[in-house]
Amino acid sequence: MKYHIFLLAGRDSERREIMKVLDPKKKYKSKVLFPMFDKTVLEWVVEEYSKSPYVEKLCIVGLSEEDIQFNVPVEYVTVDPFAPLSQKYVAGLEYLEKNNLPKDKIIFSSSDCPGVKVETLNYFLEEIETREGYDFILSVIPLETVEESFPDSKRGVARLKDMNLTQGELALFSPYAIRKHVKTVDSITTIRKKRGFWPLFWYVAKRPMAWSKLFKIAIGRGTLKDAIIAFSRAFKLKSDVIIIKDAGLSLDMDLPEDYDKLKNYVEKVKIQK
Repeated sequence: MKYHIFLLAGRDSERREIMKVLDPKKKYKSKVLFPMFDKTVLEWVVEEYSKSPYVEKLCIVGLSEEDIQFNVPVEYVTVDPFAPLSQKYVAGLEYLEKNNLPKDKIIFSSSDCPGVKVETLNYFLEEIETREGYDFILSVIPLETVEESFPDSKRGVARLKDMNLTQGELALFSPYAIRKHVKTVDSITTIRKKRGFWPLFWYVAKRPMAWSKLFKIAIGRGTLKDAIIAFSRAFKLKSDVIIIKDAGLSLDMDLPEDYDKLKNYVEKVKIQK
């Protein structure tokens, strides 16, 4: 099966530190338009994903043709670039509905992860083909994979009994998950920017259905399976994760120092290879 992949672009309503530090003259509409060698950050992602045999179309959500054009075919999904993340998810769903396209598995990716490899996208899409009826599937990366390429990455880490994981930049949503949990998406997005696991833990803990599994995690006995069950019970979503050993999927540009880390990584894995 081929998929429409929605690349989340645009910018935050409040100018974040990375923009203030790296773009003091306000030259760039979005951090994904920052130059990185001979391309923009976004072009590194688009050109990599365009190599996948599983991609029907790449859809840019939050920027327009006036902002950036590409050497490969893309679609531009109209949405306010300052819109919260949940509205961009809704815009992706509405694009599929408007064009009568399959929408049971809707794939979103960050667009500020220039180190990502096409093999990673292929693996994620192959894995979701083996899972039917899921509302939410998140890519996760083992901490040791991240630290090997990005020491002191300052990512939020879920420290579980069987493994330590950080969130990746690919996710699957069902239409139900998008419609039902619009406000939840924005809350979790805000928490994620803190780059810590415990704020998210306490947010999920507001829902009693998850308490038994969260207690195991809190005392150091909880496994990845327990974490998945806790999340699924809390939000009444059929959920899962896909473990991917690609550091390029683990780091996006949230902090000013992330740009240099990613630039060095891109040079190593894509230019010097």
